[in-house]
Amino acid sequence: METELLLTFLTVAKSGGISAAARILHRSQPAVTERLQKLSQMVGEPLTIRHGRGIQLTPAGEALLTTAQRMREVIDEFEDMILRRQRLQSGVLRIAATNTVANYFLPERLVAFQQQFPDVEIQLRGGVIDWESIALSDWDLFFLEGGLDLEGLPSYYSVTPWLDDEIMTIFPQGHALLQRDVLNLEDLMAYPLIWRESGSGIRRSVEKVFRDARLTPRQSIEVTGVEAVGAAVDAGLGIGFVTAAALLCRKDWRVQARRLPAPLGIQWTLYMARPQPAYQSHTIRAFLEFLETSVVGLQPIVG
Repeated sequence: METELLLTFLTVAKSGGISAAARILHRSQPAVTERLQKLSQMVGEPLTIRHGRGIQLTPAGEALLTTAQRMREVIDEFEDMILRRQRLQSGVLRIAATNTVANYFLPERLVAFQQQFPDVEIQLRGGVIDWESIALSDWDLFFLEGGLDLEGLPSYYSVTPWLDDEIMTIFPQGHALLQRDVLNLEDLMAYPLIWRESGSGIRRSVEKVFRDARLTPRQSIEVTGVEAVGAAVDAGLGIGFVTAAALLCRKDWRVQARRLPAPLGIQWTLYMARPQPAYQSHTIRAFLEFLETSVVGLQPIVG
């Protein structure tokens, strides 16, 4: 059944006549009459009869009126839902991220986004180590510590660079190496090191630097999460490696940072997996645009 037939019938019934309905619908009277006739043919009996200068509903018309009213309510609800989503007055943004990204790169951005769009519900799952442990279809955006962390993405997703950052080498306060003006990676080899879990992008980046320098550091202590690294170094258990963003946030860590290897240090890149534009919701599109223009914290990679 064509929706317009029911809506035309509803307008005629409420306005009390063909001419009044034609003015409301901005249609000619013959066009309105034709729609009524077509609907009557589908029902198999008349829906209206002439009554003075207007019309009166037949029993069949009275029975159909309730259905037409429900149809109007459903369409109004549908149009309102579309409008609210387009205006970001509703919607859900579902983000899954690694520990480092969720703790140190997303919070300020999510707060700023929600201040701009308070009706959008934000769901954030941080601390993801094993991406196979979560249902990828339950999430919209993924923030990774490496471009190849995430397998099994739908074909319409793409993984792109998001932010550049630096990995700093941190020492317990008073560590013997801090007395030296110049430090090299070789100098670390004689001391215990604190390592992130094997799936960490930070760890992979640090291990690559050591491999490139043809050094094989001993694995002293392995912990999970950047906070655990900071706490272990703070306690004096060894030398660790953390993102520069974490150091800016964790002023409570009693550690000292150096850039190794000098002078450039260890640079690394954070990645984002997102659906291609044709598959993005209004909420996802708005958040991605927000990230591109956001001045919170480190700047996004252009392009």
